[in-house]
Amino acid sequence: MMRAHHGYRVFSRFFRLLVAGSLAACALGRPVSGDESLLLHAGRGDAVEQAQYLEESLTHEDPEQEARLRAMVDQLVAARLAGIPRPRYIPATDLAPPKGLLLLKTDPCRGEFPFAMALGGYMQLRWFEFARDATQWTNSAGTVYPVNNINAFNLNRFLISLRGHVVDERLVYNFALFGTSDVGIAMGVVPIGIAGWKFSEAATVGAGVTIVPGSREWTETQPWTVGVDRSMANTFFRPGYSPGALATGSLAGETVHYQAGVWNAIDGGSAGVLRRGTSMAWAGNTWWEPLGPYGLGLGDMEHHRDPVIRLGTSGVYAPTYSRIIPEQNPENTIVRLSDGTPIAQDNALGPNSKVDRFLYHLATVDAGWKYRGWALNAEYYFRMLDGFRGTGTFSQSSLFDHGGMGYVSWCFVPRTYEVYGRSSVVTGLYGTGQEYGGGLNWYVKRSRQARLTLEALYMNRNPAQNILYPYRAGYTGTAIQTQFMVIF
Repeated sequence: MMRAHHGYRVFSRFFRLLVAGSLAACALGRPVSGDESLLLHAGRGDAVEQAQYLEESLTHEDPEQEARLRAMVDQLVAARLAGIPRPRYIPATDLAPPKGLLLLKTDPCRGEFPFAMALGGYMQLRWFEFARDATQWTNSAGTVYPVNNINAFNLNRFLISLRGHVVDERLVYNFALFGTSDVGIAMGVVPIGIAGWKFSEAATVGAGVTIVPGSREWTETQPWTVGVDRSMANTFFRPGYSPGALATGSLAGETVHYQAGVWNAIDGGSAGVLRRGTSMAWAGNTWWEPLGPYGLGLGDMEHHRDPVIRLGTSGVYAPTYSRIIPEQNPENTIVRLSDGTPIAQDNALGPNSKVDRFLYHLATVDAGWKYRGWALNAEYYFRMLDGFRGTGTFSQSSLFDHGGMGYVSWCFVPRTYEVYGRSSVVTGLYGTGQEYGGGLNWYVKRSRQARLTLEALYMNRNPAQNILYPYRAGYTGTAIQTQFMVIF
């Protein structure tokens, strides 16, 4: 310890002599200030001896002048550092997600080029176990598939985003890389993002690769879900991601909000980017918050002092080409019958039939309420598939499926511990599937930006499927999930 302390003291003195030397160099051609004079002569004693070698200077001891020297050098270093721009972090608030690490923001008023960039994102670590209650299931085409047990750890989702403005403070952008290890560690990374012009809070118009806003739960971005993931019904009915153009904004004193636009298709896979026709998907989503901002997610970990409500609706119309295998963005889903059969599968709508294209119509209504840690949220879905074209004879000219989801949650320790229950159902001509369950959230350090979730779900003839979710088409059984979500 003594040797280490002596080494630090020698280094400290050496550093201070270097600072003193730089001050002396800066002082050439101008008078030396009293403080700089003290720095130049500190450690030499009252007689101010001239040291021939650096080692000789380091051997002098004067505790009082040493303390004054240390304080003055610290002040000079602090003053120099204060003038150097540095990144700063802007965390989440009760009403808005984190803006992230602000890497740079210039000041056009000082003649600087208008530019800003902030770094953000999230990671979802998940353990997923599924215990089957059946060994196989048979789809509408008569094909028998096994039902498998599952036990896996995964970096289920990760997203890294860069956002800000360039050229003008109204020219905004948000670019992100999204991926998962669920498809293996040799995983692909999907680019998503948007660039647009912000006219005001009432309207921002842009283009890019975004979600097709076909339901309320779908537009609630994944980090802010109550449980580990969105509901089975939402996964079954909703569209996916696609390139497109859209407008977003808030009206009526920021109590009415909307998203609306046109996209290549209801998904960004082969049916969307490489589609064979020119028809596009039209979608819109609007919601009303008359009592004040609803806040993040479907839970009330913030403990609203006054009740707030949200009422909304969504709609999608899309001529759609059939496909079997999801491609590109892992959040994309394919259209399925109410028993989980892909509509594009051979014989799905009758012997020797194959659907090549169809019309997709989706409408939803939703409502939510939050107050003092309690929250209730529900959404109902109505989907019509018609205009079938392809080969063979179809057993149906149209298909109507409907269903809903519901959440109830209670943050019994404000901003820390939250319990919740959830359920959803899908029903149609080919069968009915249900899920129900619940779990516990622990918000680390009373923040939404770090959350541990424990969850158990029971599924009966689940019709939805997506590798990022616990849903596998046709499965019946119990899913247990644990996630740790970090948002930055």
